[in-house]
Amino acid sequence: VIGVGVMALPQLPVKGGWFMSILSMLACYLAITESGIAMWKGVMAGNHADAKDLATKAIVSYEDFGKAAFGKTGEALVLLMMMLYFLGVVASFGVLISEELENLFGHISKKEWLLAFAPVMILMSQLPNVTAVAKMTPVAVLCILILVSVIISKSCLDAQRWQEWPDPGTLHTDWPQDPMAMGTVVASMFGAFGVNGNVPSILCEMKDPMEFPFAYKTAMTIVLLVYLAVMCCGYYGYGDFMQPDIVKSLSSFPATEEQALDVKFDNWTGPKALVLRGVCATLLLIKLIIGLPLNMMVIYYSLQTYEGTKDYFPAESVANKIMRVVVVVIAVVIGLVVTQFNKLFSLVASVCGPILQCFLPIFLSYKIRKKHGARMSSWVRRFAHALIVLLGLYCLTMGFYESVQDITEKA
Repeated sequence: VIGVGVMALPQLPVKGGWFMSILSMLACYLAITESGIAMWKGVMAGNHADAKDLATKAIVSYEDFGKAAFGKTGEALVLLMMMLYFLGVVASFGVLISEELENLFGHISKKEWLLAFAPVMILMSQLPNVTAVAKMTPVAVLCILILVSVIISKSCLDAQRWQEWPDPGTLHTDWPQDPMAMGTVVASMFGAFGVNGNVPSILCEMKDPMEFPFAYKTAMTIVLLVYLAVMCCGYYGYGDFMQPDIVKSLSSFPATEEQALDVKFDNWTGPKALVLRGVCATLLLIKLIIGLPLNMMVIYYSLQTYEGTKDYFPAESVANKIMRVVVVVIAVVIGLVVTQFNKLFSLVASVCGPILQCFLPIFLSYKIRKKHGARMSSWVRRFAHALIVLLGLYCLTMGFYESVQDITEKA
């Protein structure tokens, strides 16, 4: 679960304040965890019915989950949302890679770094499979865990610096100045916790799927604690003068309170840790470069295997290679339009997060269980699901509106 979304967490209280940001994280944790459990119930009901009917296909993917509920229409809907989501993820990875290349080498702007890295993305897109890359996933996980540890520890150490200033109480916000500002906060939470698309495939690999709820809840709770630590420590250390790229805040500190709030980052004269900036940027780059082709392959594999498109893009064909290049070009163009990772991440998560993490798991599970006569949720649980839907609708509407507004204001 812990991925690059963790990089967006420390800055969320800048818009949402301490209390509402923590409350939003708890609400999204509960909503996505409950939706994942609902998805598990639907997968178990569908696979159990398949076993009784001696069906040749079981639910082994999110697309199968949609197909089991609404046939080809459900499969197409899930596929479309997954492709939109991963296209946004690939674009977000590209933007974050350009940010870290700028941190490491400087000299040119983020847009220019993204354009310079685009040929590498095109080469990655032509990999026939990502088996070798997938074996390096533990390295990527280790890098992100080290980075999380650095954010937590360095933020707490840097907090001692501003405590010596005359009026440090003005550096943090308890409540959001505008309730509408919580839209992007909730959207980023949905993106950070988003893991439910993997539930069907994980269930197929478990020896005893009945142990899934305990394992899933335990994993999500651990992630919640890590995310709370990253968000709270990061914001505590740098407050409202935090930079959009947390790596910059970790490596440079303002000399005074006036400098923190009124002077541009490049003109700060406080202590600097440029070696740490290089280490953090390198760790994040390793994670991103390993994860980028894996996320690309989700899009390519979907188009290669989906019944409606597989004949147009058969593996190894010229059309397939062109399709892969076009996907990269679209992702790069998106990154050139939205050059800040936090804003692009919240935009993608505001649309795809509620649909993939809550709406589809709950509604498709209900349809599958009803179809096969499985046990349905209690009225108390249905009420909880209604609250989850309301939270998702808030994210889908206000999160999208605020994300677009942030992007257009920057432009």
